[in-house]
Amino acid sequence: MRRLALVPLCLAAVAVFAQEEAPLYLRIDTPPAPVLDPGAALETFRLVPGYRIEAVAHEPLVEDPVALTWDAAGRMYVAEMRGFMQDTYGTDEDAPIGSVVRLSDTDGDGRMDRREVLLDGLVLPRAVAIVNEGMLVGEPPNLWLCPSASGLAADIDCAHKQRLGSYGDQPGSVEHAENGLLAGLDNWLYSAKSARRLKISEGVLTEEPTLFRGQWGIAQDDAGRLFYNTNSNLLSGDYYDAQNVVRAGAGRAPGLNARISADDAMYAVRVNTGVNRAYLPGVLREDGRLDQPTSASGMDVQGDIAFVAEPAANAVAHLELSEDGLAVTARHVRYPDETWGQREFLASTDERFRPVNVYFGPDGALYVVDMYRGVIQDHVFITEQLREQAKARGLDRPPGLGRIWRVSRVEESFQPASLEDADVQELLDRLASEIAWQRRTAQRLLLVRTEDGIERRLRALVRAAEMPQSVHALWALAGRDTLDRRTALAAVRSASLPLARQALIAGAPLFNRRDVAALAELHSEDTRFQMELIAVLAPHNAHAAVRRLAQNTLLEHWQDDARRTALVAAMRGQEQAFLAELSGRWSAEQEAASQLVRTLVHQHVRNTSDGALAAGLLNLAATQPVWMQRAMFEGAAEVTRAEGFERIVLQEAHTLFTTPPADETLWPALARARKAFTWPGDTLAADAVPLSPAQRARMEDGRRYYTARCATCHGADGEGIGALAPPLVNSPWVTEAPERLARIVLHGLQGPIEVLGQTWNGVMPGHALMPEFDDQVASGLLTYLNRAWGHSGRAIDPPFMAALRQMTHGRALPWTADELMAVPVNTHFTAYSGRYGGGPFELTFVYDGQSALEIRTGLFSGPLEARAPDRFYFAPRGMHFDFVRDDVGGVQGVTIRSGDDVGNTLPRIGDADG
Repeated sequence: MRRLALVPLCLAAVAVFAQEEAPLYLRIDTPPAPVLDPGAALETFRLVPGYRIEAVAHEPLVEDPVALTWDAAGRMYVAEMRGFMQDTYGTDEDAPIGSVVRLSDTDGDGRMDRREVLLDGLVLPRAVAIVNEGMLVGEPPNLWLCPSASGLAADIDCAHKQRLGSYGDQPGSVEHAENGLLAGLDNWLYSAKSARRLKISEGVLTEEPTLFRGQWGIAQDDAGRLFYNTNSNLLSGDYYDAQNVVRAGAGRAPGLNARISADDAMYAVRVNTGVNRAYLPGVLREDGRLDQPTSASGMDVQGDIAFVAEPAANAVAHLELSEDGLAVTARHVRYPDETWGQREFLASTDERFRPVNVYFGPDGALYVVDMYRGVIQDHVFITEQLREQAKARGLDRPPGLGRIWRVSRVEESFQPASLEDADVQELLDRLASEIAWQRRTAQRLLLVRTEDGIERRLRALVRAAEMPQSVHALWALAGRDTLDRRTALAAVRSASLPLARQALIAGAPLFNRRDVAALAELHSEDTRFQMELIAVLAPHNAHAAVRRLAQNTLLEHWQDDARRTALVAAMRGQEQAFLAELSGRWSAEQEAASQLVRTLVHQHVRNTSDGALAAGLLNLAATQPVWMQRAMFEGAAEVTRAEGFERIVLQEAHTLFTTPPADETLWPALARARKAFTWPGDTLAADAVPLSPAQRARMEDGRRYYTARCATCHGADGEGIGALAPPLVNSPWVTEAPERLARIVLHGLQGPIEVLGQTWNGVMPGHALMPEFDDQVASGLLTYLNRAWGHSGRAIDPPFMAALRQMTHGRALPWTADELMAVPVNTHFTAYSGRYGGGPFELTFVYDGQSALEIRTGLFSGPLEARAPDRFYFAPRGMHFDFVRDDVGGVQGVTIRSGDDVGNTLPRIGDADG
C-alpha cells in the first residue's frame, strides 16, 4: 500500500529505455499471476517447517480487509477498505462502499462461517477496536463509536453510532493517515501516523499529545514499548515511555523513533517485478526479487518475537527482539530455501498475496490479513511503469477479494478462547496467560467490573510481584482510578524490574517529592528505571532540593544521552532556575559534547509566551561566560524554526539587542536568537525580505502542497520521519541553492547523499509530471521551503521554475548528488551584476557563473559572503552591501555600510563589462 520514498513520480521511462539497455524488470521472465482460490493459494506458501497455515476467512465472507480485532467472545471484526484502487487510477476511491463486518465461527472449527455487516457506507475505513463502550471505527475524517448498552460486544449498535471526533483526516494519500487504535498497556489507544493518544470513558473521547509514530501498523510488547515502522524499514520503536518528553514539548529524543531492525533485506520466493519504480537501480536484485522493503506494513509482537508484513515482497518477516541495555535490537531471521537460497518466515509464489497486517489472536496464533489483489500501490504514488505493467498482466482486476490466514505450530490444535462470560476470578487468572491477547482483554474487562473485592484482589496481585499478571493488575487499578500511593510504592520497591518500571509510570501522579528522594537509590544501574524515576521529578521541580537531586544525577551521568534527555524534560517550567543553579558546575567541554544548555533553553522558549520570563532568561544569559551565552542564544534561535512559532513579546528591548556583546563571535548566534523576540515599537521584521501579496499567495499554495504531498515523509516540522526521509530543516540541499532544490522537486533524487552529517541512500521521486504541479505551485513550494522552520531564503517566482523546466526538458531519471553539485547555483545573483556608482566612485559586481557574487574595484576584489537574499558581506574590508529593489523587484542600487553606520546608496548605472 505504500511508496518507496518521498513523493509521487510518473516517469516517461520509455524514452530512456530506447537509448540504453532495457531495465532489469523488463528483462526478467515474470510468471503469470492468476487469481487463485484459497485452496490453490495454500499451495503457493513457503512456510517454516513446524508451522502450518490455514484459511480462517476468505471472499465472499470478507473483502479487501486491512485491519481486524476480536471481541471478548473471540468473534472477529474486520475493516474492509473496498473502495481502494478499484482500478489503477483510483477511480471512485471516495465511494462510500467500505464496511466493518463481524465474522463468527459458529461450529468451533476455527474457520469463520458467518458474516454480519455492522457498519457500511464507509469511505476507506482503516481501523477497528473493541472497547468497553462498544466498537470504535476509524473512517477518515471520523472516529465512530457504535455503542453497546450492556458493555458486551454482542449488542453493538451501529444504527446509533456516535461521532466521537476526527480520525485519519490528514491530507494526502490513503497510505499516510492515522491507523491502528491499539489498546495499550496503560489503557490508552495508540495509532500509527499520529501524534495523539486517545481514551474513551462513558462515551466521551479524551485525547492528549504523544510522539508521532510510524506509517502503517503499531504494536506493543509486554514491557509497554511501542513498535511501528515506515514503508522502507521493517521495525522502529521507543526504548522507553515517551510521555515525559512529549509533555515537555519535544517530539524527538534519543531512543524514541529509534530504528530497531537494521538488516531489512527481503527474501521473497518469487520475482517481484510488479513493484513501484522497479526500473530504478537497487530496487530489485539481479534475480528479480525485491531487495529492500518498499511497503513494510502492519506488525505484532509477542514475547521476544515480532512479525512484519511486506506486501510488495509477498512475505511476512520474522524478527527476534533482544535488549541491549536500554536499547532494543532485532535479528532478521531467514530460512533456507532450495530454490532461492533463503527466504522469509512466510512467503508466497502468488503475486496477489498481499499481507498488510498481522496480529496475534486469542488462541496465540498469528493471523495474517491478506488484501489479495494485484495492485497494492495507491494511485497518488503509482508510476506509469507499474500502471502499464498492471494492465498488461491483468493485475488490476478483480478487486473485492481478501483472505484471513492463521499461522500456528503443527502440534498445536486450535483452541477457541472466550472471556465474555468469565467471572472476576477467571479474568484475574487470565492476567497470567502466555497469550498476550487474553491478558490484555482480561485487563480491559476488569476496568468496568463492579463486584465487591476487586480492588483488594488486584492489589494482592500487584504485591505478589509475579510477571506478567502484576503489571496488568497495576494498570487495571490505574484504569479504575483506584491505584493508591502505598500499592504503587510497594510495586516500585519490588525486586521485579518490569513491575517497578511500570509502577513509576502508573504511580507518578501519586508520589510526593520525598518519595522521589527515597526511591533514587533503587535499581541505580537500570537506565530505563532511572529514566522513569527522573520523569517523576517533573511535578516537584519547583523545589530546590528536587532540582539539586536532578543536577547531581546529571553530573554523574551527563554522558548518558537517555538520562540527560529525561532530566531536561523533567525540568520543564523550571529551566531558568535549573540553569542558574547549574552555572559553575557545568563546563564548555560538557556543553560541546551534550548541548544540554542549548536544549534546556530551547525547551523553555518553546513552552513560554511570558515576556517577563523571557526577559529573565536573557538577563541570565547576559551574566554567563561566552560559551554558555552562545549555547543559550542557539537554543532560543532553534525555536524559531517551529511550525507556527510566534515571537515572544518583551515589555521593552533587552540590552542584549540594543547593546550587543563586545565579543563579535557571539553576534551571529545572537542575531539568530533575535528572531525569537519582539517588543512594542520594534521595527525589525524577521530576517527575510518581505513577500509581495502574490508571493504570499503562492507560498500558501506551496504550504498546502507540502502538507498533502511531502509532510508525510519529511514531517510537518521538516525534521524528517525516522528512517523514511531526511530532515529539511537547515539542510543545505534546501537552504543553499534553489537551483538544486528545484531540480530535486521536479525530477527526484537518488542516493547516496549526505544530509546534516548522515548518509541517505534511498530514492526520492519527483513531481514534474504531477498535473497540479505547475510553475505557480512549484514556485510556491520552493518559497515555502525557503521560509519555513526559521529559514529566511528568497522567494521563488514562476519564471524561475519555467526557465528551469525548459533547461532540464527531457530529464527522466532522478538526480544524483554529484550531478547536483555540478549545477551552477545562485543564478539570481545575475540580477545584481552591474556597475554602481556616483561621480568618480564606481563598484562592479559580477556573478561568477557557478555560485558566487564577486566585487571588483580598482583597489580590491573578491567573492562576497551572502548573509540574506539581498545582503552580502566582504570580510577583508568589513563592508556590508545591501541591494535596493524597486516595487516590482528590479535592482536599483546598492547600500554600502561599514560597522554601525547608516551607509551610502549608489545607484545602478549599467551592466557589468564582460
